[in-house]
Amino acid sequence: MFENNGIPLYIQLKNKLLKDIKKNYSSNDKLPPESKLIEIYKVSRITVRKAMDELERDGLIIKKQGKGTYVKERKILYDATSIGSFTQRFSKQNHALKTKSIEYKIITNEHYVKDLLKCDTLLLIKRFRVLDGVPFSLMLNYFDIKRVPNIQEKFQIQSLYTFLKNEYGIEFHKAIETVEARSATKKEAKILETKKNSPLLSLHRLSYDEKLAPIEFSDIVIKADMYKHKIMLSREQQED
Repeated sequence: MFENNGIPLYIQLKNKLLKDIKKNYSSNDKLPPESKLIEIYKVSRITVRKAMDELERDGLIIKKQGKGTYVKERKILYDATSIGSFTQRFSKQNHALKTKSIEYKIITNEHYVKDLLKCDTLLLIKRFRVLDGVPFSLMLNYFDIKRVPNIQEKFQIQSLYTFLKNEYGIEFHKAIETVEARSATKKEAKILETKKNSPLLSLHRLSYDEKLAPIEFSDIVIKADMYKHKIMLSREQQED
């Protein structure tokens, strides 16, 4: 399982444990006891303890006295009371949201988003994103292709909303968003490195410009154990 490659054994075990935790465990799941880890990975008790100390130091696990060791909650708070990109919001919280892959697709056949954006041809930007190195979300962003000409050639892997403002003068002034829970499909689970049927949050957002013309539709799925959605509510105005 482990190689004699000059890397300390406890570091190799740490990396293996990290990979296994991401694949097989969710936030707040209890990890096997030391004795079981020794049996599984065929290493000494001191190696297990040093590896687990490293993971705890990195903030990935938490040891609870008399209860055992648990996967630490990795949820990121998103304040949905104003419009902003995930990249912008998370960077303010000192978290790095990176794009692992990006695809473009032109849609000319029938599609429900065409009616939402009131256009004939859609441009779909499909991105797989990781948060602090951990698979986090699948993002589909739809646009009227006439509003973002040649975006495939211009867009770099950065904040999409910042790019749209700088390159096309597109700013988001209003959005309607719905959030619902659902289970991960087999394909989604494979990409997000989680289990099939594990909980996801599905976000649908229709955004408008300053003239209240629809300009973008987002279809986003996020691993539920990594995300919190904050919404500010106010008292409804009472009628006389």
